[in-house]
Amino acid sequence: MIKISNAELNILNNDFRKFQSRIVQSKKQDTAYFVSQISHFEKKYKKAGLERSFASNIFEFAEKMRKMGIDDFPGIIFSNLMKMPFLKPQVKEFYAIKALEFAEERGDTIHVLARLVDLEKMYKKSGETHKYARVLFRQEKALIKICSDFKSAKDNYKTYSRKHNQLKKYEMELAKTRVDIAKVILKSNPKQAKIILEKARTVFDREKRQKEVDFINLMLSEIK
Repeated sequence: MIKISNAELNILNNDFRKFQSRIVQSKKQDTAYFVSQISHFEKKYKKAGLERSFASNIFEFAEKMRKMGIDDFPGIIFSNLMKMPFLKPQVKEFYAIKALEFAEERGDTIHVLARLVDLEKMYKKSGETHKYARVLFRQEKALIKICSDFKSAKDNYKTYSRKHNQLKKYEMELAKTRVDIAKVILKSNPKQAKIILEKARTVFDREKRQKEVDFINLMLSEIK
């Protein structure tokens, strides 16, 4: 339900359009300003009861900037969209896939991984087994790429709010992802599951994560 008058809504929409116009016409992009204004308008639209309308508007804005070659800001919007709990699962999946495509276009493997993790959580929650398994394999590929060429992954990681993790963190994430993959394919492809588990165990063993090593050993004992 809209919680403001039509006149107030017209003013808000007009202000948001002016903001977009300033961004696309500016020769020098100010990331701090952009982030603060997105937050400002999100609060305004939320107070008006128009959260979903705002989500749709900023997605369209991100796509517009993407087509214009304004590369830094669409990623900020996509990350923002992934944090909006009120979005329907199908809508959030659509936004996550678009965000994934954008990260892939830029060769930003760390953001590729982040969007794959978003999709993984969605599919796990919804019980979409096939999609869940497929995205886990894509996560593994992204993590292998990050770990094998960490310098390039760092150089291509474009973010405003936080730094990347250390290499060891991604190596651990790769091991955990491989355990998740093994759980999915254990019955259908035990040979591949065994290979994946042994790779994961090597990492956990090196880091002295005995709990994880014991769990993998238990899984391996169940493979005939």
